[in-house]
Amino acid sequence: MGKYLRYITANTDTEEQSFPVAKAFNTHIEELNLDVLLQKADNLRMKECSKLESFELLCDHKEKFRDEIEFIWRLARAYGDMYELSTNTQEKKHYANIGKTLGERAITRAPTNGHCHLWYAVLCGYVSEFEGLQNKINYGHRFKEHLDKAIQFLPEEPFLYYLKGRYCYTVSKLSWIEKKMAATLFGKIPSSTVEEALQNFLKVEELHPGFSKSNYLFLAKCYIDLEQTDNAVKFCNLAVLLPCVTKEDTDAQREVKKITSSLKSDPSRYPDRFD
Repeated sequence: MGKYLRYITANTDTEEQSFPVAKAFNTHIEELNLDVLLQKADNLRMKECSKLESFELLCDHKEKFRDEIEFIWRLARAYGDMYELSTNTQEKKHYANIGKTLGERAITRAPTNGHCHLWYAVLCGYVSEFEGLQNKINYGHRFKEHLDKAIQFLPEEPFLYYLKGRYCYTVSKLSWIEKKMAATLFGKIPSSTVEEALQNFLKVEELHPGFSKSNYLFLAKCYIDLEQTDNAVKFCNLAVLLPCVTKEDTDAQREVKKITSSLKSDPSRYPDRFD
């Protein structure tokens, strides 16, 4: 296994099966109360380069705070961070599955906590990356269900509308066979439109202007689909102004440049509006 994958599996009782217990990363663990620990973990996580340290900090305190909801959903989120940081497929799969297990535990214990539903939804999305079509659709259904619950409890959280926009955009592009299989599984065909996706991405911008490079990218993609080139150009220009901090930012930057080149190479769509 690679450098990020460091855990052992506990099999102490039924509840804990498939619930890995991270090894202590530090031989000397500073005793922190819960509030101080959570604040420290949140602060570390704000920088991409400190997400691993935040993860390790939470793992070091798992035994002490394992039954605290505010701790559980943060640990689930941290496993999601590790999924994003890792470049090894097996590691990513492990982190996604562990995080999903934690997320299930969190939503069961705190069904009205929006953060629990948010990170459970995200981790279902990560797990789905390793599944076949039928399970992908199953996890997609679960993702949407818990995303909607998270929005109900956290209506001002921009990240939720970004995720919903991504969901709507993906559903709007589903093939006939994917829609047919979803209908077989859930009794109805999932439906959404680029317009619905656009409204969610605009909501992100309303709540938090300049939220992310990726949000600007998807705003541009929606406007291209809707043949509103001026608006697509506007959001491409805004996207390149934001710094590249995460891998997602770098990927988004690359795609924005492709879109920009594509628009510039098509005189009928390029109104000479790029900065």
